[in-house]
Amino acid sequence: MKITKSVIVNRSADLMWKIAADEFDQAYKWMGFVHKSYRTEGGEPVQGAPMEGRVCEFTDKPNGLKAREKILSYSAENKRLVFDVVPVDTPVVFPVRVNVVTLTVKALGPERSQVTWESDVALTALGYLIYPLLKRGLAKNFATIMQELKAYAEQQVSAVAA
Repeated sequence: MKITKSVIVNRSADLMWKIAADEFDQAYKWMGFVHKSYRTEGGEPVQGAPMEGRVCEFTDKPNGLKAREKILSYSAENKRLVFDVVPVDTPVVFPVRVNVVTLTVKALGPERSQVTWESDVALTALGYLIYPLLKRGLAKNFATIMQELKAYAEQQVSAVAA
Protein backbone atom coordinates (compact mmCIF):
# COMPACT_ATOMS: atom_id res chain seq x y z
CA MET A 1 0.00 0.00 0.00
CA LYS A 2 1.49 3.32 -1.08
CA ILE A 3 0.37 6.65 0.38
CA THR A 4 1.90 10.07 -0.31
CA LYS A 5 1.18 13.31 1.56
CA SER A 6 2.81 16.72 1.14
CA VAL A 7 2.63 20.05 2.91
CA ILE A 8 3.85 23.54 2.02
CA VAL A 9 5.59 25.22 4.96
CA ASN A 10 6.48 28.89 5.31
CA ARG A 11 9.97 28.05 6.53
CA SER A 12 13.26 27.34 4.81
CA ALA A 13 14.11 23.90 3.47
CA ASP A 14 17.19 23.91 5.73
CA LEU A 15 15.05 24.41 8.84
CA MET A 16 12.58 21.73 7.78
CA TRP A 17 15.43 19.28 7.14
CA LYS A 18 16.89 20.07 10.57
CA ILE A 19 13.57 19.38 12.33
CA ALA A 20 12.58 16.25 10.38
CA ALA A 21 15.98 14.61 9.77
CA ASP A 22 18.79 16.04 11.91
CA GLU A 23 16.53 15.99 14.99
CA PHE A 24 15.01 12.65 13.97
CA ASP A 25 14.89 11.45 17.59
CA GLN A 26 12.76 14.42 18.69
CA ALA A 27 9.54 13.48 16.90
CA TYR A 28 7.61 13.84 20.17
CA LYS A 29 7.99 17.62 19.84
CA TRP A 30 5.78 17.80 16.77
CA MET A 31 3.95 14.46 16.32
CA GLY A 32 0.89 14.75 18.54
CA PHE A 33 0.33 11.02 19.00
CA VAL A 34 3.96 10.34 20.04
CA HIS A 35 4.26 10.48 23.84
CA LYS A 36 8.02 9.94 23.88
CA SER A 37 10.76 9.45 21.29
CA TYR A 38 14.46 8.76 21.64
CA ARG A 39 17.42 7.65 19.56
CA THR A 40 18.35 4.00 19.33
CA GLU A 41 21.80 2.97 20.47
CA GLY A 42 24.18 0.17 19.61
CA GLY A 43 24.17 0.18 15.83
CA GLU A 44 26.03 2.12 13.19
CA PRO A 45 24.22 5.01 11.51
CA VAL A 46 24.15 4.99 7.71
CA GLN A 47 26.58 7.38 6.07
CA GLY A 48 25.82 11.00 6.97
CA ALA A 49 22.95 10.23 9.35
CA PRO A 50 23.05 11.82 12.81
CA MET A 51 21.90 8.56 14.44
CA GLU A 52 20.95 4.96 13.71
CA GLY A 53 17.24 5.50 14.33
CA ARG A 54 14.62 6.19 16.96
CA VAL A 55 11.88 4.62 19.03
CA CYS A 56 8.49 6.34 19.20
CA GLU A 57 6.21 5.43 22.11
CA PHE A 58 2.50 5.98 21.56
CA THR A 59 1.36 5.44 25.15
CA ASP A 60 2.67 5.89 28.68
CA LYS A 61 2.24 2.16 29.39
CA PRO A 62 5.59 0.30 29.70
CA ASN A 63 4.51 -2.43 27.26
CA GLY A 64 2.36 -0.18 25.09
CA LEU A 65 2.51 0.20 21.33
CA LYS A 66 5.82 1.53 19.99
CA ALA A 67 7.53 1.93 16.64
CA ARG A 68 11.20 1.10 16.12
CA GLU A 69 12.40 3.26 13.25
CA LYS A 70 15.73 2.72 11.52
CA ILE A 71 17.30 5.17 9.08
CA LEU A 72 18.01 3.28 5.84
CA SER A 73 19.26 6.17 3.69
CA TYR A 74 20.19 9.76 4.50
CA SER A 75 21.16 12.52 2.07
CA ALA A 76 21.49 16.02 3.48
CA GLU A 77 22.51 17.22 0.01
CA ASN A 78 19.25 15.98 -1.56
CA LYS A 79 17.25 16.46 1.65
CA ARG A 80 16.01 12.87 1.39
CA LEU A 81 15.57 10.50 4.33
CA VAL A 82 14.39 6.89 4.10
CA PHE A 83 13.49 4.97 7.25
CA ASP A 84 11.54 1.88 8.16
CA VAL A 85 8.89 1.80 10.85
CA VAL A 86 8.42 -1.54 12.59
CA PRO A 87 5.54 -1.81 15.10
CA VAL A 88 6.58 -3.20 18.51
CA ASP A 89 4.41 -4.48 21.39
CA THR A 90 1.42 -4.68 19.07
CA PRO A 91 -1.82 -6.49 19.77
CA VAL A 92 -1.84 -10.12 18.60
CA VAL A 93 -3.79 -9.14 15.50
CA PHE A 94 -2.27 -6.02 13.89
CA PRO A 95 -2.69 -4.87 10.27
CA VAL A 96 0.81 -3.48 9.55
CA ARG A 97 4.10 -5.43 9.32
CA VAL A 98 6.40 -2.58 8.32
CA ASN A 99 6.17 0.89 6.81
CA VAL A 100 9.05 2.28 4.74
CA VAL A 101 8.90 6.08 4.68
CA THR A 102 10.70 8.37 2.26
CA LEU A 103 10.71 11.95 3.52
CA THR A 104 11.91 14.70 1.20
CA VAL A 105 12.24 18.44 1.62
CA LYS A 106 12.25 20.76 -1.40
CA ALA A 107 13.00 24.49 -1.35
CA LEU A 108 10.28 26.59 -2.98
CA GLY A 109 11.86 29.90 -1.99
CA PRO A 110 14.04 31.35 0.79
CA GLU A 111 11.34 30.87 3.46
CA ARG A 112 9.05 28.36 1.77
CA SER A 113 9.45 24.62 1.33
CA GLN A 114 7.55 21.46 0.53
CA VAL A 115 7.83 18.39 2.74
CA THR A 116 6.66 15.09 1.25
CA TRP A 117 5.97 11.88 3.18
CA GLU A 118 5.78 8.74 1.01
CA SER A 119 4.82 5.52 2.77
CA ASP A 120 5.12 2.01 1.40
CA VAL A 121 3.20 -0.08 3.93
CA ALA A 122 3.56 -3.88 4.08
CA LEU A 123 0.42 -5.45 5.49
CA THR A 124 -0.45 -8.56 7.45
CA ALA A 125 -3.36 -10.78 6.41
CA LEU A 126 -5.68 -8.63 8.55
CA GLY A 127 -4.41 -5.52 6.76
CA TYR A 128 -5.48 -6.94 3.40
CA LEU A 129 -8.92 -7.82 4.78
CA ILE A 130 -9.52 -4.25 5.93
CA TYR A 131 -7.51 -2.59 3.12
CA PRO A 132 -9.95 0.23 2.16
CA LEU A 133 -10.59 1.23 5.75
CA LEU A 134 -6.89 0.97 6.67
CA LYS A 135 -5.76 3.02 3.65
CA ARG A 136 -8.23 5.78 4.49
CA GLY A 137 -7.14 5.82 8.15
CA LEU A 138 -3.42 5.80 7.39
CA ALA A 139 -3.81 8.54 4.76
CA LYS A 140 -5.57 10.68 7.36
CA ASN A 141 -2.84 9.98 9.94
CA PHE A 142 -0.03 10.82 7.51
CA ALA A 143 -1.79 14.07 6.52
CA THR A 144 -2.06 14.93 10.22
CA ILE A 145 1.67 14.27 10.68
CA MET A 146 2.44 16.73 7.87
CA GLN A 147 0.12 19.38 9.33
CA GLU A 148 1.66 18.95 12.80
CA LEU A 149 5.15 19.34 11.33
CA LYS A 150 4.05 22.54 9.56
CA ALA A 151 2.44 23.96 12.71
CA TYR A 152 5.46 23.13 14.86
CA ALA A 153 7.96 24.66 12.42
CA GLU A 154 5.96 27.83 11.87
CA GLN A 155 5.20 28.32 15.60
CA GLN A 156 8.70 27.44 16.78
CA VAL A 157 10.45 29.99 14.62
CA SER A 158 7.81 32.64 15.35
CA ALA A 159 8.28 32.08 19.09
CA VAL A 160 12.06 32.43 18.79
CA ALA A 161 11.68 35.65 16.78
CA ALA A 162 9.25 37.17 19.31
